[in-house]
Amino acid sequence: MAGQAEQLLALFERNRDRGLLTDVRDGRALAYGDFLDRSLALAAGLERRGVRAGEPVVFSAENSVELAQLSFAALHTGARVVPINPNYLPADYAAILDRVRPRWFVSSAAVRAKVRDVLAKRPDIESLCFHPPVEKKKDALTPLITLDVEAEATTGAKPARTVAAAADDDVCFTMFTSGSTGTPKGINIRYGGILGNGRAFCRRLGLGPHHRFYNVLSMTYLGGLYNLFLIPVLAEGHMLLDGVFGPSNLYAFWERVKDHRINALWFSPTMLSMLLAADDGEDLSWLSSQVRIGICGMAPLAADLKRRFEEKFGFTLYENYGLSETTFLTTNAPDLPAKPGSVGRPLDGVSVRVVGPDWEPLPDGREGQILVKTPYLMAGYDQAETTDRPTLLPSGYFLTGDVGYKDAGGDVFITGRVKDLIIRGGINISPKSIEDVIYRLDGVTEAAVIGVPHSVYGEEVALVIQAKATDADRLTVDAVRKFCDESFAQFQRPKHVFFIDEMPRGSTGKIQKSALKKMLTERLDPLAD
Repeated sequence: MAGQAEQLLALFERNRDRGLLTDVRDGRALAYGDFLDRSLALAAGLERRGVRAGEPVVFSAENSVELAQLSFAALHTGARVVPINPNYLPADYAAILDRVRPRWFVSSAAVRAKVRDVLAKRPDIESLCFHPPVEKKKDALTPLITLDVEAEATTGAKPARTVAAAADDDVCFTMFTSGSTGTPKGINIRYGGILGNGRAFCRRLGLGPHHRFYNVLSMTYLGGLYNLFLIPVLAEGHMLLDGVFGPSNLYAFWERVKDHRINALWFSPTMLSMLLAADDGEDLSWLSSQVRIGICGMAPLAADLKRRFEEKFGFTLYENYGLSETTFLTTNAPDLPAKPGSVGRPLDGVSVRVVGPDWEPLPDGREGQILVKTPYLMAGYDQAETTDRPTLLPSGYFLTGDVGYKDAGGDVFITGRVKDLIIRGGINISPKSIEDVIYRLDGVTEAAVIGVPHSVYGEEVALVIQAKATDADRLTVDAVRKFCDESFAQFQRPKHVFFIDEMPRGSTGKIQKSALKKMLTERLDPLAD
């Protein structure tokens, strides 16, 4: 049987005349065959410059057709693609480059200008800088350009090898995320893992050529690179490319969905909150007939947030669960019964086990740590510290760090992270169980529950709320406390309630609870009652 990468190349060939992607910002469109031919020509150019199989090539740029083509070109050469989110600080770039030690750094002009000093201290790295046509301030950045993507992509040159030569166990991507030590942690992802997982995910959800996906997630992390580029490709669908979701396209979101006949939408919980908060009463009844599928993942989804979104916009959200180390593990799907709070059932080949403190399996309905066994597991961490190495049990199960349970039907429910668990006076408190209820309170855009130090109980419960602007005056601390008194047992009630203008977020958009905890710990007196 052909390897996963060989099947990928065959997919491009058989869909040669079908549309693959369209950039909604400037209208540029490429068919599968055009994209393949251009990526092969760019791969020949990379080989000519000295890029070789097995070596890391760092990519950092805003979403663009150029970034997609160059990344795929690097895979043809056999190189390992190492994306860095352009929202990272120069210090983050420096830490990752010191770990990876690449010879090649491929970036947009804006990123190149941002990290000029970082690269100046690393003369062994060669910088290839390009300029996406959608980039602003072109004149100011033009002197940085060293790679004319359009000219090289249209030479018709052929590389010495193609992506089809990759074995399933070869590493295609190293994705960086924050590790338990606070330093960047690289996750080495195999061709067989990510492509096999994507195909299993498409089968479970029925994703296919009739789906038109809207990519508004950064293509330098898995949300934009895997969820909204590779999976649309594996589904043999069409991708509409835009900038990363935020203020620049928030209010044009539904207009672009309608104009480009987008029918497959992928959200994070933060995106759901922002779209609800931005609602201006526009008639969006057409969504229920146009949208074929709505998917949500990448962070825990509060049940009430899901309910409010579905009621407002008229289509169902199917939640999934996975880790960067494992890719997708479970998903809900149209042919599965809807169960509030469930992240669905395991994909084909994936086993989920819930264990207690003694590592013995727990019965259905009992909460414990979640272990998984999956054929899609990463190859390992890249030059990780000892504390960041994966926990693999002798049985081959991987310790996810999540807490949850399974029901009798096999559905999985995630209730929190082990590291986020609040232990108050010896009693375990799940932050997510409190957050889910807080979202029922009118005016709450986002909520985060964390544990803060306490001299008697060890930890106390603190609640941080970002309120909808129109409800900021009405949603008071007293109103929140009254709601909590009516909704929670005494030991669960937040002792501290704070409002914040904007939640601190990491580069992937997730709320940084560590930053909130640091901020509150500095403000609170652990000896206070």
